[in-house]
Amino acid sequence: MKRALLLASLVLAMPIAAHADDHPPRVYHGRTYYWHCRHSSGTAGLVGGGVAGAVVGGSIIGGGLAGPIIGGVAGALGGRAIDRSISKNKRCGYYR
Repeated sequence: MKRALLLASLVLAMPIAAHADDHPPRVYHGRTYYWHCRHSSGTAGLVGGGVAGAVVGGSIIGGGLAGPIIGGVAGALGGRAIDRSISKNKRCGYYR
């Protein structure tokens, strides 16, 4: 049980990527460009992290359903956060 609480507290303490700062629109040759960020939904990280977390959680926490369930939830949340933070900087820029 202590491991489960430790794992849950680590997942909740993970930094969450903040939204991009507000940038003023830029004007080039009479055309206005606005800062826009297209965020990843994090689905790939959610699924991959959930599967990996269930496998690891089952081996760390032990038998029964509690280990894989807790590991799967923690892995899914962590995987989604990592997936969204990795793709954040690649999807922000000035668009027309």
